[in-house]
Amino acid sequence: MKDFDFDKLWIGMILGLATPFITLVLYYKINFSFMTVDEFIKYLKLGDIVTSLISLCILTNLAVFYPFIWKEKYKGAYGVLASTFIWAAVVVFLKFFTGNQ
Repeated sequence: MKDFDFDKLWIGMILGLATPFITLVLYYKINFSFMTVDEFIKYLKLGDIVTSLISLCILTNLAVFYPFIWKEKYKGAYGVLASTFIWAAVVVFLKFFTGNQ
């Protein structure tokens, strides 16, 4: 593992796409484990907080982005940034085209 180069666009993309999802799963497990996943999604829709929660989960990409920058792995950082824009597009779509606030 010592010879593996983390300065790859696809590594940053995978980490950037997975980190908010993992954060959302952890949030569910810690705070709402008494509900089923279906009930949790209905709860989020009822409170119109789907996009807000996803937006907060996207912030955890900073925890992935900054180590890439500090270690001067700029291609990996670009992948994390690109995936953050993909998540932002998902939030915009959910907010304006599905009726979720």
